[in-house]
Amino acid sequence: MPALDVILDEIDELGIDDQEYLISVVQSRIRDRKRNSLALRAKEALSNVASGNVQSGGFKELWTDLND
Repeated sequence: MPALDVILDEIDELGIDDQEYLISVVQSRIRDRKRNSLALRAKEALSNVASGNVQSGGFKELWTDLND
């Protein structure tokens, strides 16, 4: 983790306002990545539904399918 240590040392040299701004930017980027990942999973789910690759039913049907 030497690269991370270098980055953290550089951050320590920033003023408080700049550090808070940096935190805000990083948090926004993380949120965007999570949002994009969730959107991709949702598109995959809709695609599976549209192509008929999903099943519906209760626990008994699921259990039967898993044990066949």
